[in-house]
Amino acid sequence: MKEKAHKERRQFLKLGVTSLAYLPLASIAYRVANAADLPLVDEKDPSALRLGYVHDAADVDTAKFPKRTGDAGAKQFCHNCALYQSQGEGGAAPCSIFPGKQVKAQGWCNAWVARKQ
Repeated sequence: MKEKAHKERRQFLKLGVTSLAYLPLASIAYRVANAADLPLVDEKDPSALRLGYVHDAADVDTAKFPKRTGDAGAKQFCHNCALYQSQGEGGAAPCSIFPGKQVKAQGWCNAWVARKQ
C-alpha cells in the first residue's frame, strides 16, 4: 500500500513539473494570437505625438527629433527596437511604450532603444 501511494505521488509530481514547463509556451501562444486583435497606434494620439511616433520612419520630423538623423538614426525602426514585441520586419506588433496597441515595423518613435543582438 505504501509503495502504491509513493508511486502515485511521484506521477503527480512529474505531471505538475511537466505542466509548469509548458506554461510559458502557452503564454506566448496566447499573446501572439491576441496581438492580431490589437488596434494600431493612432499617430494623433497624445502619447504618440509626445514621442514623435510615425507609421513610416521616413516621415520623422528630424528638427524636432534629432535622434533620427545621421547614419545611426537612419537605421532606427520599430522592428529593431528593444521595446518592439516581435522579431519580424513586416506588419505590426505590440510595443511596450503603447500598451494594448500595435506599432508598424517600419515606424519610429523617440523612445527607440537598440535591440541587443
